Amino acid sequence: MSNLNGRICVFTGSKTGKRSEYRAAARQAARQLVERGYGLVYGGGNVGLMGVIADAVLERGGHVTGVIPDALVSQEVAHRGLSELRVVQSMHERKAVMADLSDGFIAMPGGIGTMEEFFEVLSWAQLGLHNKPCGLLNIGEYYDHLIRFMNHAVDQEFLKPKHRALLIVEEEPSRLLDRFEPIITANGAKRFERSRT
Repeated sequence: MSNLNGRICVFTGSKTGKRSEYRAAARQAARQLVERGYGLVYGGGNVGLMGVIADAVLERGGHVTGVIPDALVSQEVAHRGLSELRVVQSMHERKAVMADLSDGFIAMPGGIGTMEEFFEVLSWAQLGLHNKPCGLLNIGEYYDHLIRFMNHAVDQEFLKPKHRALLIVEEEPSRLLDRFEPIITANGAKRFERSRT
């Protein structure tokens, strides 16, 4: 697929999790990405939900870019069948490359690494370093406790409501991407305007 509408970065687990609905949601997300013309950017592994979504995008003829540090190529079992695999030197470089390539960021169910990567790009949005959409795909109420924490942070005045609003939450991939698309379109128009000046 050469004419991409953009790329969506998905942070998710190197495990598939306990419930089959996590894998089903990864396949649904893949279908939505391909149908809408988005490429996938992700951590480059062929294990866990990472592998599920990458394989599902590839099976549908979509474009997948994996970004993985050299030290993790064997540990995370780098996916060798991707459209593009970028091997970088560090986790810092990995996150920077993924952020640069992507027009939006989704966290699906995952663990510490998923949270660390997602909250970094969300904090960059809070600081105004980018204006790309950031969303939680709250499959099977997986992120309910985290969402309550974010609301609690607002109540306790550690987080401004306008910054809490940067976190988009949906339970279905199609609804999350529906909310992403106006932001991505507006950002694309801004880039085009800058390129003309």
